[in-house]
Amino acid sequence: MRSEPPRADADLAKPGELKLDFVTPRLALRPVSVDDLEDVWPWVSDPAFPRFMSWRAHVDRDETRAILKATAEQVASGVALHWSIVHEGKAVGRISLEAIEWRKRALRLDRAELGYWMAPPLWGQGLMTEAAQAVIRFGFEAVGLHKIVVRCFAENEASRRVIEKCGFRLVGRMEDDIWRDGTWHAHLLFEMLRSEHDDTTSTRRFVRK
Repeated sequence: MRSEPPRADADLAKPGELKLDFVTPRLALRPVSVDDLEDVWPWVSDPAFPRFMSWRAHVDRDETRAILKATAEQVASGVALHWSIVHEGKAVGRISLEAIEWRKRALRLDRAELGYWMAPPLWGQGLMTEAAQAVIRFGFEAVGLHKIVVRCFAENEASRRVIEKCGFRLVGRMEDDIWRDGTWHAHLLFEMLRSEHDDTTSTRRFVRK
């Protein structure tokens, strides 16, 4: 497996300055907004929904509003990119490139972590895969990342299918990696290098708006 050296600083995008609006065949992706509150409230407030997420169900709309505002601030600071997934005019999910990190002391990293969720009524239609493929391509081509990682609960078969359809390579299983709801859970860790990313077979083209 061979990869090119890291991009020169001049070739690296500043995430907070990127145009984040684009469309895929069935979806629109745009920056997260406080205006998404009512669209996402039924899902983020459902106690059963986020059992495989890093967050718990929101207790009131003020909490959701504050999180949406903080999410937008992360984009402005350049540490993450967050998109609302829009289907038939409504925000139905979120997809993100988080923990964007270019350097650690003398080391170049040029990596980010993919995260996502979508409203359950739209599961099983390939929409999450469609959004993820577009964001992966954006991360490599527009942002300039060298590596994207993604992880999921070992028992989350639906998320694992999305990850594998996108072409990620399994790195390994991390036992007792996270504690949630009274028990330890294993995580599966996947990664993809820019050199592994094949636009013709594993991604769909996006169209800038």
